Amino acid sequence: MSTGILDRDVASTPVAIIDFETTGLNPGVDRVVEVSVVRMEPGSEPILAFDTLVNPQRPMAATEIHGITDEDVVDAPEFSEIATHLMNAISDCVVAAYNVYFDMRFLDYEISRARLRAEAPHFCLMYLRPMLGLGGRCSLECACQAHGIAHPSAHVAAHDVQASAHLMRVYMDAMRARGIRTFRDLAALKRYKFVDSFACDPLPRCGGEALAPARLKSRTASVVRPEPQRATRVEPVPAKMTSNAMLGMYWDGLKAAVSDLVITDEEIESLLRKKEELGLPDEQVKVLHARLFSSVISRFIEDYWLDAREEEVLRRLYRCLSRLGWAPGQ
Repeated sequence: MSTGILDRDVASTPVAIIDFETTGLNPGVDRVVEVSVVRMEPGSEPILAFDTLVNPQRPMAATEIHGITDEDVVDAPEFSEIATHLMNAISDCVVAAYNVYFDMRFLDYEISRARLRAEAPHFCLMYLRPMLGLGGRCSLECACQAHGIAHPSAHVAAHDVQASAHLMRVYMDAMRARGIRTFRDLAALKRYKFVDSFACDPLPRCGGEALAPARLKSRTASVVRPEPQRATRVEPVPAKMTSNAMLGMYWDGLKAAVSDLVITDEEIESLLRKKEELGLPDEQVKVLHARLFSSVISRFIEDYWLDAREEEVLRRLYRCLSRLGWAPGQ
C-alpha cells in the first residue's frame, strides 16, 4: 500500500510551484486568467516551466489587483486548451503555492472541468514559514522582504512563482538545519490541513510526448514552451512597483490574514500599519473589504446552508473589517 510522499526525502523530490491570477476568490463564479509554474528539480536551477494568460470566458474582474484586462485575454487560450500541458508541467512533483488553499481550489475546479484529476500532494509556502520557525504567516511580499528576496511585481504570476522559488530555497536550508529529512518529518511539525495530501502520490504525465504545443500568451516572455526541459531559467530580478502594487499589497495582506478565516489582533495591527503606510484612499479600501466579505459569504452558501459556525465567522470577519476602517453596511 502506497504511503504517498510521506517517506520521500524532501531534498530529493521535485517541487512544482504554481500561481494563479483570477477574476476573484471563488472557483466556479470566478475563473483563472493567468497561470505560471516553476519546477525545482534536485540538483538543478529552478525553471519557469509554464506561463500564460488564460481567457476566462467571462468578463474580466479584479483588474485593479492583477492589471489584466479583457483586451489582454481576448486571444489567450481557454483553460481547456492548456489543461493537459499544465498537468504535465506539475507531473512527478509535489505541488507548492504561497497560498496553497487558494490555488489548489482553483486548480481542482479548472482541471475537473477539463475532466482530468488534480489530487496531488501539496504544501503551503505561507504556512511553512511559521512551521519552520522563520516568522509569522504573512503575504508573499512581506516574506520576501524578510528574507532579502527581490520581488519585482506582485500579481504577475511568473514573478510570484519565481519569488516563491527563491523563498523555497530559504525553507530548504531551514529544514536541513533542523534535521527535517522526509515529508513525514515535516508533517510532524504542525497539523495543518495540507499535510493530509502527503498520502497522495505525485501526478504522472498525461498525453505522452505526442501532444501538440499549447497556444500560450505570456505577459513576461514572447515564448514560453510548455515542456519543462525547454523552459527558461529563473533569475533574480530587481524590485519594481507597478500601478496596482499598493492596492495588491494590502489585498495580499487581507488574503493572508483570512486564509484560515481567523484574523488575530496582531494581524489587524499589521494591516492597519500597512494601510497607513500605503496611504490607500478610503474608497479603494471599501472595495477590497466588500470583495473579501462577499467572497466568504459566497463560499459559505454554496451548499445552500448557513450554519451557526459560519454565522460566527462572518460576525468576526465583520468586526475585523470594521476595525480596519470599513465593513459592509457601515
